[in-house]
Amino acid sequence: MPSPSGHERDVNDFLTTRLRGLGLEVEEGEPLYPDSGSSAGNLYCRLEGNVPGTPIMLSAHTDTVPSEEEALPEPVIEDGIIRSASRSVLGADDKSAVAAIVFTLEQIVRNSTPQAGIELLLTVGEEGGLRGAKMSSLEGVAAKSGFCLDSTGPVGDVIVKSPSQKTVNATFIGVSAHAGVVPEEGRSAVRAAARAITAMKLGRLDEETTANVGIIRGGEAVNVVPDRCTVHSEARSHSREKLESQVAHMIDAFHLAAAEEEVDVELTVIDEFHGFDFSAGGLPIELAERAFTRMGLKTKRTSTGGGSDVNVFNLKGLPCVNLATGMERVHTPDEYISVESLYQMHEFLMALVVEARDVPDEDTAPVDTGGADAAATDESGTDAADADFTADGQMSF
Repeated sequence: MPSPSGHERDVNDFLTTRLRGLGLEVEEGEPLYPDSGSSAGNLYCRLEGNVPGTPIMLSAHTDTVPSEEEALPEPVIEDGIIRSASRSVLGADDKSAVAAIVFTLEQIVRNSTPQAGIELLLTVGEEGGLRGAKMSSLEGVAAKSGFCLDSTGPVGDVIVKSPSQKTVNATFIGVSAHAGVVPEEGRSAVRAAARAITAMKLGRLDEETTANVGIIRGGEAVNVVPDRCTVHSEARSHSREKLESQVAHMIDAFHLAAAEEEVDVELTVIDEFHGFDFSAGGLPIELAERAFTRMGLKTKRTSTGGGSDVNVFNLKGLPCVNLATGMERVHTPDEYISVESLYQMHEFLMALVVEARDVPDEDTAPVDTGGADAAATDESGTDAADADFTADGQMSF
């Protein structure tokens, strides 16, 4: 069931039916693209607790990156590995997490498993810039800890640190002219963009900071001096000071190149997401690690250079951690995940429910998530599952 960003309608309808079949009241937020018949909003539901403890929130996203034109997913299982037989992405990012979470909720409801309260938030538009998470409201969420399953790596990896990111978009405005007749009357916007990019420090700048120019568009014909060129770039860092310094360096490069080439430039800096840092621990980390220990799985704290819905949830005030699902080679037709990883996610979620029962709700204090605090700038009773992924419980998208 394809669901590229902005086209999650079919998957959301399927999930809503499945969750309502458990007796849960499912709410859907505003669609990202109201004028599109295939767009959808975030899904939220709550399973009320039946024992004391601390409530938790589970989250994953229902969208995927787009596949090659007309390519549809054809999941196959070979030697315990699930992959796509077509040129379509498999969609394990992040439907593997969606499947594990919904399957786990089904087991909990059907077995009347003791639990302290579980909230589910399935977001849309994550691959398009964390848009669903940014639209979400956590005001009514009772959970004191959130767990997002949306990272590559083996099940057991706990993402404790993520950077902040800013995008820097530049539009150079020059003067067009016939390139073979009067080129001296033109002012090339493309040449100005090239000068700016050449002057920039890009790539991996240090262990905490990266920068990249990803999109360049300009010109209409080879015989015309181009009067317009747009450049889309980004900078990321685990350090606020380094992020601000790199962004300022990129802005200076754009301005200087425009002046040297005698063109104008319009700049916009967008604060895409804020970093977080749980290196010192915190309730989400502690619960996750205890759950992995309960199931006898090795756990490892790690950092990432990427962003996820977790960055947004932490900024909104809900301490949340990202966890690896076992998916690999995401965003490509070679994406895959093992059946074992799916089952390990299910086992982890069941163990997490048990650990949350052992934490008195009143003892859960707010956690300082740390990270690079970049401001926006704009120049313009079941301890483990005993159920298998049977045909009756299988999730299929």
